[in-house]
Amino acid sequence: MHTHTFTHPILPERKVRTGFHWSALVFGTLWAFSEGLIAQGGRLAGVDAIAALLVTLDRNATPEVTVAATGLFFVKNVYCGIRASDWLEDALRQAGYRRIP
Repeated sequence: MHTHTFTHPILPERKVRTGFHWSALVFGTLWAFSEGLIAQGGRLAGVDAIAALLVTLDRNATPEVTVAATGLFFVKNVYCGIRASDWLEDALRQAGYRRIP
């Protein structure tokens, strides 16, 4: 697995692993907020809220709705794992970091 190194004139050097991020898969929204990805974390929290509302508002507790909510949560976390390195690299570039070739 490769890593990309980013430098900044003032801030410390950062390394970003490429490929799938298991921590983003497991922790999803919490991972995004912990990495400082506030906008992404907010969007992910919105998806979490929708999944929670699906389960909460289903008064009959039908299995189809529960499976749909769980599937939504799982797909969201898989998407996080796949896109994590791209999100981190974009955030570092916006903060003034440059990638070392």
